[in-house]
Amino acid sequence: MLALSGAWPSVTSAQQRDSTAHDRWQRTLDSLAARLARTDSALTLLQQQVATEAASGVRLRSRLQLDLSARLVVHASGTRGGVSAAEIPVFATPARAAGGGNARPQVFGMSMRQALLGGSASMDSVAGATLLADFELDFFARALDASPPLFPEPRLRTARVFLVWPRTEVLLGMETPLIADLNPVSTAGVAIPLFAAAGNLWNWLPQLRVTRTLATRGEWAMAAQGAVLSPNASERPLGATSGGADLGQASGRPALQSRVRLRHGTDLDERAAQAVWTSGMEIGVGAHAAWLRTAPANTLRSWAIAADVHAALGHGVEVRGEAYRGALVRGLGGGGIGQNFGTLGVPAGGTGPPLTGTAGWLQLNGQWHPSLVHGMGCGTDRVHGAGADRRRNGVCALHTTWRPAMPLFVSLEYRRLRTRYADGLWRAQHWNLAFGVDL
Repeated sequence: MLALSGAWPSVTSAQQRDSTAHDRWQRTLDSLAARLARTDSALTLLQQQVATEAASGVRLRSRLQLDLSARLVVHASGTRGGVSAAEIPVFATPARAAGGGNARPQVFGMSMRQALLGGSASMDSVAGATLLADFELDFFARALDASPPLFPEPRLRTARVFLVWPRTEVLLGMETPLIADLNPVSTAGVAIPLFAAAGNLWNWLPQLRVTRTLATRGEWAMAAQGAVLSPNASERPLGATSGGADLGQASGRPALQSRVRLRHGTDLDERAAQAVWTSGMEIGVGAHAAWLRTAPANTLRSWAIAADVHAALGHGVEVRGEAYRGALVRGLGGGGIGQNFGTLGVPAGGTGPPLTGTAGWLQLNGQWHPSLVHGMGCGTDRVHGAGADRRRNGVCALHTTWRPAMPLFVSLEYRRLRTRYADGLWRAQHWNLAFGVDL
């Protein structure tokens, strides 16, 4: 009897251990079942999202998927002083406020002309290369007319097709000049880039461009580039109708450009044009040649020598800039402060002397926080020749962009313009406040 009573606690303890183990096992099974249920729910949701994305994707006739992007932005701007265009001023002009006196005119306006729409597609193994294609439009067509339209009209900015091999790249389409392929960071200067007519050549021109890598060592690479561009002088022969060819097209010859570049970094082509570099460097030296026919027996040569730099300085700071010296380069985007020929002392119906200019711009940008970008820079263009009306143009700008939450952004930019004419110096100031979303 004592033995039986002594064994009883052992049996009870064993039953308790079995019960505890069973409860633990049951809880484990319940936990696994709950996890499987959540995983199944997540997979179902993912399948629905993938199906929705596949159904809503835009596919081209070639069966490639077209990735669309857009920027919807409202600009509110104010200008004090006479300027070339109130919405995006590039140089100051002689002007007085209505009523006379020394007061300078003041202008305020709001616009969505600098909204953007773009698309891109890619395909592997096309003639042994990777094919990339993209385009971008804004709504700035006719915006520089004396009476711009109330309803913005679309304008094609860039349209590019790339064929990329390991050491060779071919570009066909509309793009900035090869010798001036860099633009300052600016939310207010999108339709007309910042420092236009103050050292920045930017015009989007149809062209065929070839890039060949000559040597590589680690992350360093040297390449030679050449381009054949549509000739453009932004000036028509005297007496020509609005539909006639300009002086560059009348020459019957294409424009030619070449450039040698040195790079450090492996992913520079993949970075957005307006992104602040945190690493890497690129420097380049280029040359431009084109021809302008001002009369049946008179052909003039347009030329330029240019240099550019874009480099990360560390701690979230970068520097970018360009400089050039050339003649008759208005057609590349505001060269010569928007002048090819001198106009002072030239009789009506005549063509003044060709103008030569020395110009450049430099900008520092910093991004110390993912949601904030700040920058400052200046550009200048000095035109040589007694016949020039606008002889020197200087523009300095400060900008800041804040992204409180994707895809929202707010941007503020201030410009100070100083333009010296043959008869004096004129100043202007411009503020631009932008609210937008990147989609």
